[in-house]
Amino acid sequence: MSAQGRYRHLFSPQRIGPVVARNRIVFSAHLTNYADDGHPTDQHAAYYAARAAGGAGLIITEEHSTHPTDWPYEKLIHGFHRSVVPGYRKITEAVHAHGTPIFAQINHNGGQASSMYSRLPVWAPSAVPDPMFREVPKALERHEIAEVVAGYGTVARHCAEGGFDGIELQCSHSSIVRGFLSPATNRRTDEYGGSCPTGCAS
Repeated sequence: MSAQGRYRHLFSPQRIGPVVARNRIVFSAHLTNYADDGHPTDQHAAYYAARAAGGAGLIITEEHSTHPTDWPYEKLIHGFHRSVVPGYRKITEAVHAHGTPIFAQINHNGGQASSMYSRLPVWAPSAVPDPMFREVPKALERHEIAEVVAGYGTVARHCAEGGFDGIELQCSHSSIVRGFLSPATNRRTDEYGGSCPTGCAS
């Protein structure tokens, strides 16, 4: 029996909203270190196109930063700059040439980040130090939360202009979204807080 016969669901199409993947093999997001001065490169386009040519039904790129305070490693795509759009188009056109949809992962690393490259304070829901990066982040003020939210919208718009078929929100490790969802890192007592022990500070 062929692989398609044995794994008929794996090789069958899957609809994700308006997007149809030809199979259920997803090339997931991971760091490539291909970015140059915050911009996607031709190397990105070639890399993702090769995965599409290999048969993946959906490509998801590495993360695209949503705010200048989020620069945890040197070769990161700064999706908040509109100048990334031409590079986005090179990537999406290269992948679409193989009939494969492509999503962009967008993210702000929150407290699991570093100020080494940005030279700006690390932003997080609360000033809870991260054991890996060993920095004490700045607790976000309300207007800064609004700024981060707007940054996600800006990057999503740039992705749409650049031809991406969708976006993936990074909400697990190294994510400000996860930081707000977890009482271990969100000790706020305002409307952006969650259930936390009595006496926790905002």
